[in-house]
Amino acid sequence: MELLIYLDLFRWGLLAGICFAISTALTSPFLILQRNSLFPHAITHILLLPLILLSLVKSFFPSLLHFPFLLITTLFLSYLIHFFSKFLNIFEDTSTSMITYLSLGLALLLASKTSQFDLTLLNYLFGSFVTIDKKDFLESFFVLLFSLSFFYYFKNLWLAKSFEEELPGIEFKTSQGLFLLLITLQSIVGVKLMGVLLVSSFFVFSSTVALKLSSSFSRVIPITMFLNFLSLLFGFVISIYFDIPFSSATVLIMGIYIFLLLIVRK
Repeated sequence: MELLIYLDLFRWGLLAGICFAISTALTSPFLILQRNSLFPHAITHILLLPLILLSLVKSFFPSLLHFPFLLITTLFLSYLIHFFSKFLNIFEDTSTSMITYLSLGLALLLASKTSQFDLTLLNYLFGSFVTIDKKDFLESFFVLLFSLSFFYYFKNLWLAKSFEEELPGIEFKTSQGLFLLLITLQSIVGVKLMGVLLVSSFFVFSSTVALKLSSSFSRVIPITMFLNFLSLLFGFVISIYFDIPFSSATVLIMGIYIFLLLIVRK
């Protein structure tokens, strides 16, 4: 009975989480195969600066523009990675580290000099199930629709890109650009649920286990969805009964997957 009360109280958070869990299951296996699993980690750390900026200026424009503001600002900072890499002639991972650290440093500076260096900053870092409302769920739902559409049209190209950088007669630029855009969208909707520090866990654990256990790639996506859903559900229940953050409980559940994988592989 008590659990039903919590389900009603946090229904928008659970619905948003389900949409996010399904969305990431459609992209995370390709990230692993493309050896690009650190991209969501970099994006979520860069995202902290747009979140702080939004908290400072959100009273000046309608709430409907908050999500586009986060997306445009995050994409601009992500573009700086490519810009630095190209014009400074440095490796992309080096450029990524530079932009990530600069974004984090500026975000903490703004937070410390404004009223954001409090519970608001903690919510950004570790997520908050309580603060998710209907608007957040709708954003997660629309990102899920985008994920399903992009997956349907580009999954074969994403899979081909995972094994060959170039193929005669096939152009990867558009499909890969939309793929990275989709990862950014998913990171934005997931950060309120899991926080910038832990949201990228949904892009790594379940898909890694699914890839190791599946004999066919056609089974990887369903298994990843199932494992993501279990993490979400048990993470929610554990966080309620043991009064711990939802994000940490979810990651601990995902850690159990890796432990079980070690046993199965042995």
